[in-house]
Amino acid sequence: MRSRIFNFEFLILNGRPFSILKSQFSIPFLLLTFNFLLADAQPVTISGHADTYKGKTVAAYSYKDLVTYTPIMIGFSKINDTGYFSITLPDIKTTQYIYLNIENLNGSIYITPGGTYRVIFPPPDSTHYMNPFVTHTIDLEFLANSATDVNNIVIDYNEQWDLFWRKYYTYFVRKEATAVLDSFHMTMNQRYVDVKNPYFWAYLNYTLAETEINILVGQKTLGNKYLKGKPVLYHNYEYMKFFNDYFKDYLYQFALSRSSDNDDVNRFIGGRDYNNLMEVLKVNPLLRSNDSLCELVLVKGLYDLYYSGDYTAENIKALLTTISVSSKIEEDRIIAKDMLDNFSDVSTGNAAPEFTLKDLQGEDNNIVDFRGKYLYIGFFKSSITECMSELEVISALRRQYGKKINIVCISEDDSISDLKQFLDQNKIFNWVFLYDPGHKVMDKYGVKVLPEFFLIDPKGNFFRSPADAPSHGIQSTFDLIVARKSK
Repeated sequence: MRSRIFNFEFLILNGRPFSILKSQFSIPFLLLTFNFLLADAQPVTISGHADTYKGKTVAAYSYKDLVTYTPIMIGFSKINDTGYFSITLPDIKTTQYIYLNIENLNGSIYITPGGTYRVIFPPPDSTHYMNPFVTHTIDLEFLANSATDVNNIVIDYNEQWDLFWRKYYTYFVRKEATAVLDSFHMTMNQRYVDVKNPYFWAYLNYTLAETEINILVGQKTLGNKYLKGKPVLYHNYEYMKFFNDYFKDYLYQFALSRSSDNDDVNRFIGGRDYNNLMEVLKVNPLLRSNDSLCELVLVKGLYDLYYSGDYTAENIKALLTTISVSSKIEEDRIIAKDMLDNFSDVSTGNAAPEFTLKDLQGEDNNIVDFRGKYLYIGFFKSSITECMSELEVISALRRQYGKKINIVCISEDDSISDLKQFLDQNKIFNWVFLYDPGHKVMDKYGVKVLPEFFLIDPKGNFFRSPADAPSHGIQSTFDLIVARKSK
């Protein structure tokens, strides 16, 4: 059979990825009898071209969990002089959603254990250059993709959805879409009756469920239809998107309700009483019949409460610690631990994540090497104008405070040669510069924009996280530190 070249676009609709085929022909209906979800761990290879980004780094990201949506880099590759790159992801156990990242651009893809993907990372259009600190979604192009790949089934489904949407758009506008949506669901069930891929069935069901949330179908109806008696799909992007939206602020609203359970929730949180919190949530029949769902609702609810500011943070942390250690459900233990990590990793007063990076001489530098003095860390990239301006201010600060405060800059340049060339052209920047390959330390510190700064005390704990930038007031903090030392 002659190979076909497929060209996929990925969009974000209602916060989730949809893939759309850009070819001039329809994909025939696929009869699949395999089960991706239960496959043994196997490597995945993603290769292709990113001609606009020669010399830069392309990285593959997944999420540590689908409640906090904490990104985690699972592989990366340098794009060579011909624009080619290749990333191997070892030990992929399930079909899952990931994205490829270059600078501030992300392109989405579903991968399966053992899969091989060839893609083109297209050049950005003008809108992507307007704000380099904002992440933009681009449309990956897939080359010669296997006809048995889960992406193809999703594409076929989304073509059907697009036809349905065009035909019945006015029904949604008039808020009369429930009946036609049910009919579409039944038609899709029949169309894919022979498909055995469980990830696709979750995709189909929970993208429709998300649509029903958006057209304000009743909570009880949705819960009975999509959650009651159903397994919790912790690793399925579409299921968890629906779960997070369905239970948005659920525990917070439950605690604010006028029922007698209100006082119980607040009392049990204050008493760090996990068992009774679970019991009081089971007043909802949907949660009473499913301990896994009930505990996940509690975990998500505690996360929401932590950021509400209305509850003592230590009580929330204590309950999540109990779950992270004692839960019978591995996924809940992982999610609770991720939440605790999010709370503590880069917060003032907590230990700064350790790292070891090379300087321009190839020597290893560990953060521990700078203990004994306050340490001011700056993450930067030499091609960003704002970073250059801050480095110039650091140069002046170092002359005044350099003997009392350590200053280290961590480069997120595309290569160490770029950093060397930059410093060769700017001799006044003569303090410690370290190179962060693959942006691993930047990810550890939760840095989302560049430049970003942190101030760490002599014992290795965050004194300011994040800290003021050199041009936005860090000097007053330095003065405070110096004054303390002189007493």
